[in-house]
Amino acid sequence: MNVLYMSVRPPYPPHKGDQLIAWEQIKQLKASGHHVHLLTFVKTKEEEEFIHKKLSPYCKEVMVFRIHPMQKLLRSFKTLYNFKPIQVNLFFDPKIKKRVMDIYRRLKPDMIHVQTVRIAEYVIDTNSPKCMDMIDALSLNMERRAKKEKKWLRPLFLLESRLLKRYEEVILNRFDRTMIVSEIDKSHLNNSQIVVNPNGTFITKQHLARYPSVKKEKIILFHGNMQYYPNVEAVLDFVKEVWPHIHQANPDYKFYIVGKDPVKRVKALNGKANVVVTGFVRDICLPLRKAQIGIYPMKSGTGMQNKILEAMACGLPTIASPTALQGIAERCGNEVICTENKDEMFSAVNHLIKKTELQERYASRGQAFVQSHYSWEKNCNRLIKTWQEAAMHRSSELSEKSVPEIVQS
Repeated sequence: MNVLYMSVRPPYPPHKGDQLIAWEQIKQLKASGHHVHLLTFVKTKEEEEFIHKKLSPYCKEVMVFRIHPMQKLLRSFKTLYNFKPIQVNLFFDPKIKKRVMDIYRRLKPDMIHVQTVRIAEYVIDTNSPKCMDMIDALSLNMERRAKKEKKWLRPLFLLESRLLKRYEEVILNRFDRTMIVSEIDKSHLNNSQIVVNPNGTFITKQHLARYPSVKKEKIILFHGNMQYYPNVEAVLDFVKEVWPHIHQANPDYKFYIVGKDPVKRVKALNGKANVVVTGFVRDICLPLRKAQIGIYPMKSGTGMQNKILEAMACGLPTIASPTALQGIAERCGNEVICTENKDEMFSAVNHLIKKTELQERYASRGQAFVQSHYSWEKNCNRLIKTWQEAAMHRSSELSEKSVPEIVQS
């Protein structure tokens, strides 16, 4: 299949959820014999050169566009009169649209695959079969964010949520198929035609073989992109509300915050009451293998938390909030510990610390669960099947339009 694959961010390096999905899917598609023509957006010339170097071995063609940050800011004001979401206006450039249309006419792709509604405008009017991977319901994300933001920012996030909800409904009508990573996000959009396609994890038995014998340390760990608001909120609240009690009861344990680009408020936690902020690590498997317990007390966010899959795949006994676990289906309850509040979280951590056999039980069950349910191979198989359904849907629609109307006398 000849595919025009469009992503709002470069798939490599895969630091964020959308980048990880694109990176893993493109590798799988290459292995399956599909021809991927990648179209993506970058910020700098250096980044453009880097992307060409990293993605060219997996893509038939790599096409990169740059949008200046100041241009993005100015375009966001279009929302005042076109009533499209700010996030859509941020990424839309009429000049780039013309170039995208030239690429589309040249390629005549069998399938157009668009990642997130942010860049849907570039191909929304094309007649080729097209599939949208929303990943998560951005409208739900903004709605939840509004409840957590400062009072003066809440109206802006609520407005963006409503604009996104309306735009998502447009996408559902204009694209042949739409995908999302979790059932909760699908329920929010209230459309039975959406295909739920959960993420996989890059952590396999072969990957873990690099660390055959890692000594466990007295570490409780959270990891993720530390610029992402739900992650920042989670660790700040945990350190304020729960960690002091854990630290008092277990003074020899440390709380590690692992992840790229920690914001100032997170950096400020480093060194206080056995809190360690590491910043970026090259291979997340090593700290996940060293830690005794993974803790993910998310209070906001949507979609699927890849961090949970990564922790469980590494055999890390994991404690998480219902929000953190919302995208992980088919759980029996004995693979991961779900805690509803700070008291339950504190109790669960202490229970695992005292009973090493319980740690081993959750480690093995969690790892087996992820290995049997979540892989990028399964994700890509669902993707290809969804593309086939999209192509059939487009073909049937075009056939109906070509049938002449019968005038009855």
